[in-house]
Amino acid sequence: MAQNNNSPEVGRGPLPRIEGVDDFQLSSMRARLGETFDPIPVPDLPTPDPDLDRTVAELRRLREAVSGLAHSEVRLDDVADRLAEVADLLESRVPEPVRRLETMWTGAGSRRANPVGGPENPIAPPVRFSACDDGSVTAEVTLGLAYQGPPGCVHGGISALIIDHMMGFANHWGGRYGMTAHYEIDYRSPTPLLKPLTFRSWVDEVDGRKTWTKATIHAGERLCVEARGLFLEASVAVPGRPDQRSTVGDGA
Repeated sequence: MAQNNNSPEVGRGPLPRIEGVDDFQLSSMRARLGETFDPIPVPDLPTPDPDLDRTVAELRRLREAVSGLAHSEVRLDDVADRLAEVADLLESRVPEPVRRLETMWTGAGSRRANPVGGPENPIAPPVRFSACDDGSVTAEVTLGLAYQGPPGCVHGGISALIIDHMMGFANHWGGRYGMTAHYEIDYRSPTPLLKPLTFRSWVDEVDGRKTWTKATIHAGERLCVEARGLFLEASVAVPGRPDQRSTVGDGA
């Protein structure tokens, strides 16, 4: 991995720093553990409401249960009625989407709602990342029917989604930050559903405000996907606070 002696501080705009999460970087872990250490799972983000996490976990169970039910013998009429009751109950209570978008940018909300591994997001693939002493980040994940593209294979867009997020985390682990500016992905062989997959990403090169990051997906020893992304230091206005800007990127 290319070294950068002038790496900027990872910025978060107005978001409060979360001890144990925002300082989860290779430099701080080396200072604490030395040059060599076993892969470290990414710390869990604090929850504002355990019942929210439990609700999303149940929605994920439903997501997996209903995937691929067409032409089965399962009767769903009573299930659909009961789900409609729950949806009616929830829709009458939640704020408008614009208001929810604003409140997501408090605490760890934006990261917890991420569509890759976010514990508040029911569509998020079940990805848990670990960070390694060689500067890379990894994940072991088995993707179910909800993420199918070609028959028996992971949808290419899902592979790209997870990789893009993982590259952002690799940047954070390496002391870089930025938003995706360019992305190249090569599908080398089919990525299977229902089998363990190994994702890996690492910072490959840095130049000023530019960071080039690479990633791969393997099924066992077989290379399925490889990608390279260019990230630029940038900021965007925070919803509900146009006078404030955030540098939070994918995976950070």
